[in-house]
Amino acid sequence: MRKKRRSKFRDRVAADAQRQRNQRSQYGHLQLPKGIRMFREEPNTRVKLDFLPYRVTDPHHPDRDEELGIAVEGELWYKRPYKLHRNIGINNETIVCPTSVGKPCPICEYRARLLKEGGKWDDDAVRALRPSDRNLYVVIPLGHKEYEEKPHVWDISQACFQKALNEELEEDEDRAVFPDLEEGYTLRIRFSEEKFGKNTFADTSRIDFIERDSVYSEDILEQVPNLDEVLTILPYKEIEAKLFDMDSEPTEEEEMGQEEVKKEEEEDVPLQPSRYRKPKETKREIEREETIRKPKSKKCPYGHVFGQDCEEFDDCDDCEVFDDCFEQREKEERG
Repeated sequence: MRKKRRSKFRDRVAADAQRQRNQRSQYGHLQLPKGIRMFREEPNTRVKLDFLPYRVTDPHHPDRDEELGIAVEGELWYKRPYKLHRNIGINNETIVCPTSVGKPCPICEYRARLLKEGGKWDDDAVRALRPSDRNLYVVIPLGHKEYEEKPHVWDISQACFQKALNEELEEDEDRAVFPDLEEGYTLRIRFSEEKFGKNTFADTSRIDFIERDSVYSEDILEQVPNLDEVLTILPYKEIEAKLFDMDSEPTEEEEMGQEEVKKEEEEDVPLQPSRYRKPKETKREIEREETIRKPKSKKCPYGHVFGQDCEEFDDCDDCEVFDDCFEQREKEERG
């Protein structure tokens, strides 16, 4: 009896089906699991959202506090903070800052270098390199015309939501259970319309905490995406190449023209927000200088928190210890 031949299609087709089930969809700087949509806030609207926690897997989670058990591996937490650079390179790309996952960032390093060499924090070239603070949440929109009542990922700046939420939680700490599966609250959020230049955006103007109609079982966590795996983190060299408008691997022609490049870098060329000159020192030299150099002062002359409140107040404009304060904050963020 002839032995039955095993078809090559069996394993390959099955593997392809599995791959499609697990396939992620690209959403700019985010990679969403298949079947997960983004929720987007709109100006002059009101929404009701249930916030769901996710299980933390990143040992470098920005909110991590081992003593309090906050955002440690294996525990549930309700948000994923991260930093985002915009308008980088000639293509004005949006890039997740690698410090969000505890890795060095060539953009932040270059910004620190410009400040160290005499640049001011409000210079266009320096300001353009500063990352913005954002948060990811898992929310279920309730009674919304455009969104199903299932988990969505919400991406919004710290200033446009979390800041207002923190103020509400300071008023009544009992509301802090809002993301709990059984004891949580539904958040009714009102968004105003604000303008920045020619652009309009939604800002949180009011948050109400209301009793949920029902509780969630732990089974819902199987539908909750891991926010630690959603961020797209590019390699250091690739980000550096985008920042300085160069290939990640130099061509033979570029290597032969190194002397011309060095000579050009020594010329006084003004910086543009979307295009920069690569510093002559190497990354390793910069890191060594930053490690050796220690801040001259560890106290803010205006009573703010040294190394944390940098650039947050008008006093920072003329502060004599601004550079030390900024550098201390950069070191703490890099972990």
